[in-house]
Amino acid sequence: MNSGFANGIIIYFAINPKIIGFITIMQQDDASGDYYERFAWKELLERVDGDEELLREVVAIFLEDTPGLLDALKQGIDAGVPEAVAKAAHTLKGSSANLAANRLRHQAQQLELQAKSGDLASSVVLYQALETEFSALRNHLNQYLAT
Repeated sequence: MNSGFANGIIIYFAINPKIIGFITIMQQDDASGDYYERFAWKELLERVDGDEELLREVVAIFLEDTPGLLDALKQGIDAGVPEAVAKAAHTLKGSSANLAANRLRHQAQQLELQAKSGDLASSVVLYQALETEFSALRNHLNQYLAT
């Protein structure tokens, strides 16, 4: 058995001098078998050159904007408009990538590609996965902002 591996989840600690033990969780993507970090703390901190104030601003903007993107996705899915779904998914993919929210980025990319093909058959399932992932990510990020 691989050290740190249990039930498809690998947990390790990304250590920041101010926030010791912030957990990054890697989960297996069911379709590809690949692992994607929920939140790559170290990568994001490097992107802002260790500027904690800037990081807090970026996180706050992400948390403020993402629910609107999820609403746009849901509306596009409900209306059966692949173009609207693809546009909202693309925007969510970009904002997630900027935040180093790799699992959410990957899921948004899957939904974007599906919508661009014009097929929304499994979009509800993909959307639910996005919602679940964002909820978990939001909890982690709110914990960070509370420190």
